[in-house]
Amino acid sequence: MTQPTAPWDAEACIDELTAARLAAQPAALQTAGAGLYLLIDPLLGDPVLPAPLDEGLPDEAINSARTEAWQRPTFALQLPVGLPMDTALAPYLVELTGASDPWLDASVQWAIQETVQTWQGDAPISVPHRVGGWLQSAAHGQALADHLSTLLRLRTQLPTQARYLRLADRRVLGLTTHVLGKVALTASLPLVQHWHWLDAHAAWASLSGPAPAALADELPLGAPAPPLPVFTPQQWQLMDQGPSIHRQMAHHIAHQLTQPDCAPPSRWASIGAAQWQAACAPTLAMTPGLGPQT
Repeated sequence: MTQPTAPWDAEACIDELTAARLAAQPAALQTAGAGLYLLIDPLLGDPVLPAPLDEGLPDEAINSARTEAWQRPTFALQLPVGLPMDTALAPYLVELTGASDPWLDASVQWAIQETVQTWQGDAPISVPHRVGGWLQSAAHGQALADHLSTLLRLRTQLPTQARYLRLADRRVLGLTTHVLGKVALTASLPLVQHWHWLDAHAAWASLSGPAPAALADELPLGAPAPPLPVFTPQQWQLMDQGPSIHRQMAHHIAHQLTQPDCAPPSRWASIGAAQWQAACAPTLAMTPGLGPQT
């Protein structure tokens, strides 16, 4: 006899998760002395602009429209050279006034709504993940944007037509962290004290930069940021299957939610190495040599 599935209410889940995540923010978010920036990926829609920006606009016009909509300074990242994509679709930073900024609460709720949508059986194949996370840095916003832009350039030993590593999509950031390992990834973040995001469990995850006390003042002016490590062929084959891996994880979570003994998502911890490995298992079987990262 099959066990009946337990119903769950997506809207109630969003409300409960939002309250829980706002009440238990990473302690570092309350740290004074560093700027707080919201990272937005507008590729599949901007959370505040009423309509898509016209193609071909200069950077000044793009930033002006965003600054007016947010009523906060904004700083555009640069897409990799030669990428056939309009510059208005590149990620950008919004400079928040601090941890008490209302946009922080609003963006946490948006991120949770996006994640919970992926848990629903009728969710579209590509749910926009517009909230890339919240970054703390002593650097000026444009310097931080320029630094992050270098991380968007894909570097892999395996020949590929792909050029763009969409780290502003927090699903890509999570998978990259799993594949490269936190140590390798944070070594490429000298201007970032902390990078917080909500993962596939809608739980807090964070990266901390290599030298949080020094940062902008101790870096030589104009010094090139260290790039991300080059993906090995096995690592890139895993990254290239990212959409399938994310769907596998979302399907597992959706099934879990139907079980009578499932704990409320507000009590879930962040995605761990074992869960990443389970979601990556089908791809790992086809790419021997890629072991767990640290």
